[in-house]
Amino acid sequence: MITTPTREAPSSRRRHPRLLVRTTRTTRLAAAAAVVALGVTLAGCASGATGATADPAPPAPPQHQPGGHSLAKDDVDTWLDGAVGSALQTTGIPGATVSVVADGKVLTARGYGMADTGTGETDARRVDPERTLFRIGSVSKVVSATAIMQLVEKGDLDLDADVQQYLDFDLDTPKGAVTLRHLLTHTAGFEEVIAGLIGTPGSEKTLREAVSEAPPAQVFTPGTTPAYSNYGATLAGYVAERVSGVPFADLLQQDVFDRAGMTSSSFAQPLPADLDARLAHGYPDDSKPAVATEVVNAAPAGAMSATATDMARFMLAQLGDLPDDQALLQPDTLAEMHRPALDADDLGTLVAGQRMDLAFFDDSTPGLAAFGHDGDTQVFHSAMRMFPEHDTGIFLSMNGSGRSATASLDLRTTVLQGFADRYLRDAATVGMADTDSRGGAGTVDGDASGSETVASGTGSGSADGSGDASDGPVAADLAGTYLSSRSPVTNPGALLALSGQTTIVPRSDGTVAVTPKPLGMTTGVYEKVGTDLWREVGGDALLATRTTDTEGDASVEAISWGASFTMLRAQPWQAASAVLPSVVLAVVVLLASMIAWPSTALAGVGRRRRDLRAGLSTGSATTTPRRRDRTLLLSRLGQASTLLALVGWAVVAVQAMSFAEVSAVTLRLLQGLQLLGVVAIVPAALVAWQAVRERRGWAVVTGRVLVLVSLVVLAGFAFGFRLIAPSVSF
Repeated sequence: MITTPTREAPSSRRRHPRLLVRTTRTTRLAAAAAVVALGVTLAGCASGATGATADPAPPAPPQHQPGGHSLAKDDVDTWLDGAVGSALQTTGIPGATVSVVADGKVLTARGYGMADTGTGETDARRVDPERTLFRIGSVSKVVSATAIMQLVEKGDLDLDADVQQYLDFDLDTPKGAVTLRHLLTHTAGFEEVIAGLIGTPGSEKTLREAVSEAPPAQVFTPGTTPAYSNYGATLAGYVAERVSGVPFADLLQQDVFDRAGMTSSSFAQPLPADLDARLAHGYPDDSKPAVATEVVNAAPAGAMSATATDMARFMLAQLGDLPDDQALLQPDTLAEMHRPALDADDLGTLVAGQRMDLAFFDDSTPGLAAFGHDGDTQVFHSAMRMFPEHDTGIFLSMNGSGRSATASLDLRTTVLQGFADRYLRDAATVGMADTDSRGGAGTVDGDASGSETVASGTGSGSADGSGDASDGPVAADLAGTYLSSRSPVTNPGALLALSGQTTIVPRSDGTVAVTPKPLGMTTGVYEKVGTDLWREVGGDALLATRTTDTEGDASVEAISWGASFTMLRAQPWQAASAVLPSVVLAVVVLLASMIAWPSTALAGVGRRRRDLRAGLSTGSATTTPRRRDRTLLLSRLGQASTLLALVGWAVVAVQAMSFAEVSAVTLRLLQGLQLLGVVAIVPAALVAWQAVRERRGWAVVTGRVLVLVSLVVLAGFAFGFRLIAPSVSF
């Protein structure tokens, strides 16, 4: 906090000292208030950081229930009518479409609710599974990968060649060459990209523009760190476009959709008129108007629109059930797509957990092999699962998010898990969850070469980190705060890492509490089931650990989950529990200083008037005070600039999370304000030193030192989270 000088020139009139006393009291009260505010804030932050108990009581995860039902159309229709149809009204999701394939044919396709609620200028329209198109989001990635694998099959592409040879622009890869295998397994090492991912009609870009205008930085060594990347999938699609010589949307139309008989599917944006007329509208929930058609410029990663029956034909193609003249890939190529694509040579002990197939997620659970993909835009939510041992698949898509934050996710989970339990599990496979230490990963067998895989997750051995549970890291080794690998790193988007951190706390029984658990908002408890493998108590979710040994001190540096996501141990300065209290305290100090500014300015005016009356208006006696006042003004302007910048960054963070565009000019302006705050450290240090040297009193000295420390803290925050960085593309 800033206060004015208290040592004044003598005055012959009483009212001047009286005014001085009142002003001094004001500044001292402001200083005291700032100290109290800091104490209260610090206490609150400390209690928030330590309030969690070592053994929280998280909700129990769902248990598998063997259904024993026959996979017959009538039974499936009845079950879907209850599981999906009845859920729409309670969740606030306007409409949904479902298709199921089994034994080489489309078993059923169902439509529920409204494709158009009729609240806009168009008439209400119900969902028709054969005619209504849905935006399938990231499920598009596996369709794109199918076209890529066709080119691999022809010999036009090599999965393990440097993709630079296929590109017409320079891709900066300081951590190592990137291959199609890396791109299709989300291990190319790219940081997350948010800006421009989803836009509105009129914001369309060419595929080359999408991948070349502002490519993300490569921040991980390729193959080592799963980090889900829409950019990587988009780049793979551009490689296919370049090598084939055919625009990406046209390539998919002729080599996938036309061949497989998918007559109501397209990657085109905007859609052809006949398909656009049948596209479902997307809604936040059933009480709100439709949003404008979303434009996904990362087209290969998420731009596809399709009907449920077309997606049924795609599932049949992936299960190898289409006739030869409609088959999309050879059996050997399909097998390669459906097994884990990386081994321990790349992932190290993370190989013990779930791993990516080529574009597909291995979603196997004990006793039930499965692969598939989920997809989300802002308002469409989809999922596809195939169960190869049962020659069965299910696809689901919804055109609304629902009234709660997890409504669509909860319904998706209910349908996928409920379908598998009801029709594909029996008592034997349910019992395996208690005895199979490998959970749901497609895993490497005991052969250290990692060439053999067991899709059902029942392999054994220690080459992949899944050996004796008594070896490897224990609960205490996992304790700490973790950041998501799917984050911006080199630009202001790094600020978003503060909102997505995970805390792991060891429990007295040797398990760990993970808050929030992956894909959840609650705490999950995980038990150790292998050397580097942990499984959710009573569930199937897996965590795999990778340990670094630094000077004999082994610590867990990375924890993978869900095949394409990694939690990375946060440095102390990155942990929100340390950063946010420091930032809040610094902001409180600067706010107190700004609030005290008018009163201190008034004191300065009174001092100058007394100086004039005392005959001190000229000469060297006034030079130093005036110079001191200018220095103090520069400090305060820097404080104001810092506060304005922080408010701006908070607004930008909210906009980024909602995929709203933020102009580069705005970001550069905020960086300029932040830099002014950094520069203000110099005048703040000078006025603090002057206060100490001139013995201005505890209130003045304390206030100015606190301001200096606060500016330093916020400058460190700005540089640490890349608010000040050469790049503003995130």
